[in-house]
Amino acid sequence: MIYIQYKLGNAGWATVTFGNGVTKERFGVSYLHDSLKELATSAIKIKDKSSQSVIFMDEPGEIQLQLKKSKGPKLDFELRWYKDWASWNMISENDYEVIMTGETTVPSYVNQVRNILIQIHDEIGPELYKEKWIEHEFPITEYEELK
Repeated sequence: MIYIQYKLGNAGWATVTFGNGVTKERFGVSYLHDSLKELATSAIKIKDKSSQSVIFMDEPGEIQLQLKKSKGPKLDFELRWYKDWASWNMISENDYEVIMTGETTVPSYVNQVRNILIQIHDEIGPELYKEKWIEHEFPITEYEELK
C-alpha cells in the first residue's frame, strides 16, 4: 500500500507525506522543481513503463520516489533521501538513505495521484496554484488525462 498526500503551503512551498501502511514520513517541497507535474506524469507513464522516478526538492536535499513494476499490476516503491540535490549533480546519485519501501499496485498509485490533483484543482484552482507555486503552472493537461 502507498499513501501520498501533497499540500500546498505558503508561496513556493508544499508538504508531501508518504506512507506504506506501517509508517508515515513528511517532507518539505520547494518550487525549485515542478514536483506536482512530475508526480502526475509518473502516474500516466507507469502504466506503460517499467519504472519511474519523482523528485521532491527541499532546500537543501531532495526526496526521490522510485517506482518499479514487478509482477502483473504490482509496483514496488522506494523513497530515497539525498542530503543535497542529486538531480542537479550536487551529490552522487548513489549517496542516499532509504527512508521507506513498500509495494502497491499500478491502479492504486494512479488513484493516489489522481486524488491529489483533483483535490488541489478543486480546493485551490490553477490560478491560485500558479500564484503559490511561482515558477510552475498547475499540470492541467495531466490532470485532465488522469481525471
